[in-house]
Amino acid sequence: MAKSSRSSSKKANNRRKAASVFGPAELARDERLSAKLLELAKAPKPESSDVNMEANADDVALDGENDEADADDTAMEIDAKKPSKARIGKKRIDKRKQKKSKVVFTKYSDRLAAKKKGKGTTAE
Repeated sequence: MAKSSRSSSKKANNRRKAASVFGPAELARDERLSAKLLELAKAPKPESSDVNMEANADDVALDGENDEADADDTAMEIDAKKPSKARIGKKRIDKRKQKKSKVVFTKYSDRLAAKKKGKGTTAE
């Protein structure tokens, strides 16, 4: 018979494996992760996109007045837009009706009554 997973020999074998096989693998993984984290921490931080956007805005302002006139036109177009209907659609969940089966079976009593009527008319 096979030993159950609760037997002392299985438990001892699992402890031995944890110490000799899985322990070193776990330590190696931890070392790799910590080395990667240290490398990321030492790397210089990239500039945020907000700082880049402000620099680009300053460059656009220096280009000329024609750009400002175009910006005003686009601003007016944006103001004229209606709010999107997507937000309204998200509020309500549409549940579609389940299709009804087109095949309808008659009740046993109706079939029996039809048979009796059929027999009565043929006998006459």
